[in-house]
Amino acid sequence: MGGHEETGDEEKKQQEANNTASFNADDFKIIKEGEAEILMHAKNEVFYNKAQVNNRDMSIAVLRTFISKRKQEHEAFLAKRTKAASKVTDESGAKTESPVDTDQHDGKPNNGCEVSEETSQDEPCSISEELNNNLGGKGRELKPPRVLEALSASGLRALRYAREVEEVGQVVALDNDKASVEACQRNIKFNGSIAVTKVESQLADARVYMITHPKEFDVVDLDPYGSPSVFLDSAVQSVADGGVLMCTATDMAVLCGGYGEVCYSKYGSYPLKGKYCHEMALRMLLSCIESHANRYKRYIVPILSVQMDFYIRVFVRIFTSASAMKNTPLNLSYVYQCTGCDSFHLQPIGRTVSKGNSVRYLPGFGPAVAQECSDCGKKFNMGGPIWSAPIHDQEWVADILADVKSMKERYPAYDKICGVLTTISEELPDVPLFLSLHSLCATLKCTPPSAIIFRSAVINAGYRVSGTHANPLGLKTDAPMEVIWDIMRCWVKNHPVKAQPPDQSGSIILAKEPVLQANFARAAASVNKVQANKVARFLPNPERHWGPKLRAGRQITSKHVSILGPEAVNGFSNHEDGEESASKRKKTEDAATPDS
Repeated sequence: MGGHEETGDEEKKQQEANNTASFNADDFKIIKEGEAEILMHAKNEVFYNKAQVNNRDMSIAVLRTFISKRKQEHEAFLAKRTKAASKVTDESGAKTESPVDTDQHDGKPNNGCEVSEETSQDEPCSISEELNNNLGGKGRELKPPRVLEALSASGLRALRYAREVEEVGQVVALDNDKASVEACQRNIKFNGSIAVTKVESQLADARVYMITHPKEFDVVDLDPYGSPSVFLDSAVQSVADGGVLMCTATDMAVLCGGYGEVCYSKYGSYPLKGKYCHEMALRMLLSCIESHANRYKRYIVPILSVQMDFYIRVFVRIFTSASAMKNTPLNLSYVYQCTGCDSFHLQPIGRTVSKGNSVRYLPGFGPAVAQECSDCGKKFNMGGPIWSAPIHDQEWVADILADVKSMKERYPAYDKICGVLTTISEELPDVPLFLSLHSLCATLKCTPPSAIIFRSAVINAGYRVSGTHANPLGLKTDAPMEVIWDIMRCWVKNHPVKAQPPDQSGSIILAKEPVLQANFARAAASVNKVQANKVARFLPNPERHWGPKLRAGRQITSKHVSILGPEAVNGFSNHEDGEESASKRKKTEDAATPDS
């Protein structure tokens, strides 16, 4: 691999840097992640967070799978075009006609695939337009994919893309902070010839750059400090048809309901404080990206959406189709959450009515709930809209997981991302949000059943159930809430609880007799593959103070001990004291030296 072959060159470059560069090597430390190494300043000048190794590893895994899928789609398209060309030739017989134009077919651009009202979502025109951009003629190979890292900081992510994903052609690393661009350029040189050849660092506003480079990048990576909302409109324009947008949001206090009005202003959705808040955050972000894409006759297809550590990250493909864009209201819903119990219900925004070959798009039927909860009699809070269609493509998830397992040694955070991907692979794809077993029991003030017993009761009632990667105690199920509460009533009959005030939600729920008689006999499907294979799903943090870090440029003080840890704070203080002492010594020496 490039990283191992260039060790000698890198040592020479480092020696050169120490001797001739305009910086003091003592002020820097070398950080290695994967096959990339970066020089980090002792001061908090350029942002770097070790905890984001999970994020970067997951992104590399998705990028590898995307490149593989892209190649397969390209080969399938060429085979289809060859077949169509041969069919035309056969039909023409002995007639002398001009051959099929590779760039124009039946008067339509984009290799015969017209981006128009007739394009369907099942067969988007993305591949042909992408090929039109990346192919110079029939039979040529796809051009290597171009990647844009819109907010690069130290450039670590861009360097890992360039050095670890061999098929990547170019990585453009942007930042509007001069110190970050200088650090990125320094790190590019520090990583040898592969990085110098593939990675280009520029000082630019990401929003302006993406708007002025429409559909030029096969992959656009957004990993901002906080909310990505201000970058989304330009990002969806910069992604090539069929390309991937990778987007992170770290403002979880906003997305999880702490500041609902701020969330609505940034993402166009109102959050709810349910146990499912992290998954709802993912779905609100997807809804927001879809909204921005629709303004340009584009739409998204989620391939992977994850909640890890202190942030959420989504990976979506972006296509252009005015016809498929009409399906957006079918993929969005409002959420009604009961204020007294755990019952929630979805209200789809739109629906379709088919008559013959025509399809009409109409508003969704409503209301989905009455004024008061049918289970406990309390009012509902309304949130959303959220993306209520699947947030993962299970075929992609399986391929990503297989790739990760086959290259275990190349992922520093292998255990973490393998556990997350394995759990996602078993989630029910068509069930939005989830229930918390402990929260259900807290409402009824009862002892909780084990997850296996509760799963068995749901399965024995004829419904599906699975876990969720967003919460160790979360359960996804297609069983309606009345069935869930009947199961809990039957459980409480066998495990009585103390009497509660009659106006409490739990008392009202338990006062009703169960319609369904739950069967708690252990079902074979109640144990998932993850548990059966002893795969660790929810790993503890590898070290203390594993979480968000200070924004670059902020001075580190003693009040940041809870975030950074005492060692980091003390190390910075000692460095500052050393600099101050050296400065004082120099001034003293200058004052003591007599003028010549």
